[in-house]
Amino acid sequence: MRVLRILPLLAGVALPAAAAEIPRPTFCVEWVRQSRAGYERVTLFSDRTVIWKTTDAGGDRVRRKTFPPEEVEFYCKYFARPELWALSEDQRTGLTGEFSGQSIVVLTRPDGTRKSIRFDDLSALSAEAGSLRAALDGLKTAIVNPLAPASRFVPDALAPGTILKRFDGAIFRVLKLEKEKGFVEIVGVNEPYSQFVKIEELRFQFSAPE
Repeated sequence: MRVLRILPLLAGVALPAAAAEIPRPTFCVEWVRQSRAGYERVTLFSDRTVIWKTTDAGGDRVRRKTFPPEEVEFYCKYFARPELWALSEDQRTGLTGEFSGQSIVVLTRPDGTRKSIRFDDLSALSAEAGSLRAALDGLKTAIVNPLAPASRFVPDALAPGTILKRFDGAIFRVLKLEKEKGFVEIVGVNEPYSQFVKIEELRFQFSAPE
């Protein structure tokens, strides 16, 4: 009977919420870069819209494009990868140059969590950080020029020795083709590392092989 008398009292007490629901993010990634030459911001919104805004001596310019669903799906999943979220949040060198840019990238996940990464144009980026930068440059490039179709990256076009230019300007050479597994191993021509990349993802980071 004592329990029955307590329960009505608890019914009138406001209990703390287990966890406030975090709003779904309106964007998957946002990249802001600023230098003495100007300012630019690239944002991939959840509604498939990508906006690239620049401000410099020539004034303001806004470029806008709606991406195909499969491209948005790739980018949103790519920017949510654990490998990227494990990166150090501050990769700035502290060095300055007349036109050297400072960048901040904000990544989001569907659950509302966010990750910020800072770097500058002089940062010595790791393989994962370099791939992130290349994907951001690819996103920006795709606003004005469509990405190369997947048909340009078939295994027959990726024989060992094939040169691939990443969107951030880094040059790589195909070291090994693992056709059955769907991977290529690439090594930097001027970069001191090699890495494996899924063939189906090459078009989002690299220009098509010649």
